[in-house]
Amino acid sequence: MTGNSNEDSELFSSAPQSPRIFAVYDGAKELTELLTIYFKEGIVRGEYCLWISPDILAAEGVINNLRKAGVEVENSLASLQLEILQANPFPEDISLLASTVKELVGNGYNKALSGGFSGLRTNFNLKNTGNSLKFCLETCGKVVETAVSENNKSLTFLFTFPLEELSGRTMLELMEGSGVFIKRKGKWKHLSLDGEIGLENIFLNAEEGIEAANWTRNGLIMNMSHELRTPLNSVIGFSDLLLEGTFGSLNTRQSKYVNYILISGKNLLEIINNLLDVSRLEAGETSLNYEDVDIASLIGEVRMNLLSLALIKKISVEVTVDMSLESIRADRTKLRQILYNLMNNAIKFTPEKGKVNVSACKKEGVIEIKVSDGGTGLSKENHERIFIPFILSVSSTAREYGGAGVGLFITKNFVELHGGKIWVDSKVGEGNTFIFTLPID
Repeated sequence: MTGNSNEDSELFSSAPQSPRIFAVYDGAKELTELLTIYFKEGIVRGEYCLWISPDILAAEGVINNLRKAGVEVENSLASLQLEILQANPFPEDISLLASTVKELVGNGYNKALSGGFSGLRTNFNLKNTGNSLKFCLETCGKVVETAVSENNKSLTFLFTFPLEELSGRTMLELMEGSGVFIKRKGKWKHLSLDGEIGLENIFLNAEEGIEAANWTRNGLIMNMSHELRTPLNSVIGFSDLLLEGTFGSLNTRQSKYVNYILISGKNLLEIINNLLDVSRLEAGETSLNYEDVDIASLIGEVRMNLLSLALIKKISVEVTVDMSLESIRADRTKLRQILYNLMNNAIKFTPEKGKVNVSACKKEGVIEIKVSDGGTGLSKENHERIFIPFILSVSSTAREYGGAGVGLFITKNFVELHGGKIWVDSKVGEGNTFIFTLPID
């Protein structure tokens, strides 16, 4: 906490009254500070406070920060005025969001009524929502408005957004409602478009500048990539011809080094293709060319393409496909890229003489595909970070195994374009299992 708690003691009360409050934070420290101010205000006002602690905040840290802000935490916990919910109750499947929020608000109101509290106060951290952000806000908004109209007690629902995921246009959409809280020059302030029309132009101009810079960068990447691919394809093609003996037989040592050239060339081509895919995604190219795809055949094809890389490390790649699994409708090129990126990563991160497992089965209207490796595993805080482009490209892990750090970003986008989901099941020291689902129809 910073030393602004006295100044901010009525921060949220000073804003236009609304059951929904929006706030933007930069990092865990700001989020903790913001929520401490928010829930301290609720405790002082005699409201039932349900603090839903995101993964980045620990329950003990929550309690310590409330103590520092002058809240008698023990009394609040003992009187059931304050409840700290460590586990995230919100579902990954956004179609279930409305029922979850409704149940959460309903239970909160019941506790507020039974405890004789003046109202209900809670929070929801909107992180990694991507294109689903607008749907999440509309869904939660309808549930909250309905709950307020059906009950006599007040309700305050704080929605928080990480700054790094927020675009200027989204910021404007938030400000068009009741406004948004953000920390500026060390102080939390409430911003709205009322009487501040110039602010809209500032955001729009800034966003236009960013978009122009992105277009320039993407254009440069696409032009450079095309220029690089021509000579690189020649390197790969001539390496193939040498290995086939078209220009005469090679001895064992020569074959070994030509094979290294071929593998390195293919790895570089993969990086270039991934950069092109990132540029296309950021440029808004999201079309899919659906066709019938035989999953077993496609997985086998990708396995064969990666076999030389696996053989060098003496890694076995085992594939298990449910015999009842039929063909699905998908974009074959993009689905192949999904499988290639995941299986290629699995081979890269598996130590020599290890094993990679790939499986596919049918589950309740979707196909579920798993790719497991024998790597060192990931800590929980990195489960979401690895899908952010270029994050791993600067880490010691990426430097050791190579790559531009965009493969998983592309994979996630291609999966979501198909209407599917992807996540990782991993623990440090226990390897990684990447799981994704795609609709069968």
